[in-house]
Amino acid sequence: MVKGLSCFDTSSKTCEDWLVGKQQRLPFPRESAWRASQSLDLVHANICGPISPMSNSNKRQLIVAYTPQPNGVAKQKNRTIMNMVRSMLSRKKILKKLWPEAINWTIHVLNRSPTLAIKNKCPKEAWSGFKPLVAYFKVFGCVTHVHILDCKMSKLDDKSSKCVFLGVSEESKAHRLYDLFSQKIIVSRDVVFEENKSWDWDKSHREAILVDLNWDDNEKESNRHCDEAENSTNDDRKKGA
Repeated sequence: MVKGLSCFDTSSKTCEDWLVGKQQRLPFPRESAWRASQSLDLVHANICGPISPMSNSNKRQLIVAYTPQPNGVAKQKNRTIMNMVRSMLSRKKILKKLWPEAINWTIHVLNRSPTLAIKNKCPKEAWSGFKPLVAYFKVFGCVTHVHILDCKMSKLDDKSSKCVFLGVSEESKAHRLYDLFSQKIIVSRDVVFEENKSWDWDKSHREAILVDLNWDDNEKESNRHCDEAENSTNDDRKKGA
């Protein structure tokens, strides 16, 4: 390639000057040489500590600081969860403040969905030994109609209220719903779903603003009439005096 360059053999000795200028991180293995044989043999986690109470004779395998690659399973799972959460919030235009509900429902669905890590089983079946039922799955964020109990209504009140589906309750066989009028999360089993419909959050926000503006205008108009009446009364008193 060039002229005047003498030939030399490569040396197996470590060149410190080369390391100073070009040292890089060592590659990480693509596959693990060990695989868990039963539940809880190996738990991947991406959380912070310290955690109380202390563990009882359990082994922990800590990662090196600033080296998240060995904890790739937990990192990738968090990425999968957040990608699904963003899609669900965007599909039904759900309020961002309801993201914890979206995460809970995402994890609930993933635990009952096929995965490459387990052949012919979902995580829920691998854990419990039973095939889970998924017939109750509904579209997250869809419009629902919730029955109002007789003890919470008068004779002429509506017997149904519109809500938004947020998932299922962990404490009872019921659904978690966002009440659009009280802006609170409620639990009910008497629900009718409209999975193809989405709540118009922007419209409801505009209506709330218009109501506030109308109320302010009426209040100003009422105050103006009160001031005029008071001034007229004072003038009459002055004339009588």
